[in-house]
Amino acid sequence: MPKKRLQDLLPTPEQILESRTLKLFAPQLADPRLWHFNRHSLNKAVYIGVLSAFFPLPGQMLLALIGALIFRANVPMALGLTWITNPLTSLPIFYAAYYIGAKILDVPMISLRLIGRMIADFSLWALSDGANPFITYKGTVSISAFSLGITILAIITSIVCGLAFKAIWRYKTVTTWQKRQSNSSDKPPKP
Repeated sequence: MPKKRLQDLLPTPEQILESRTLKLFAPQLADPRLWHFNRHSLNKAVYIGVLSAFFPLPGQMLLALIGALIFRANVPMALGLTWITNPLTSLPIFYAAYYIGAKILDVPMISLRLIGRMIADFSLWALSDGANPFITYKGTVSISAFSLGITILAIITSIVCGLAFKAIWRYKTVTTWQKRQSNSSDKPPKP
């Protein structure tokens, strides 16, 4: 796997510690093993980051950080992967989650427009003292269908991404090793 490329894309320890929330964890983040780019810590970070990304909480990054600290995973990778759900991707992801939960629990499906309005209302509610969206949408939306769907989607996506990362890492390692072997066999022996 291209370590240098990953290191360039992911935030540095200094950038992460600039966050007010994450400064609370500064003593735990001093462990250099949390910043190493090796197969094991990165693979754990993929599982943790993707799993954390799917839970619609304002503290997704905090959840990923706690998971990375508990399981000794790469912190920048776990935090970076929480951005899988962002303003552009959250609507289709949450719609798919509700769809999965509604099919399993056999509850009526809601429109994509309503889910978009709900995401906006929940975002505004989290940032201000607006009307509580739990009361606004009570009876319209099945929270249990969404919760079940997002949990299933998070677990499946996390497993698929973790296995894909492991396979890509293995492929890159094997091809690099084979290139090195072929390059060394092409050179004439030194006298």
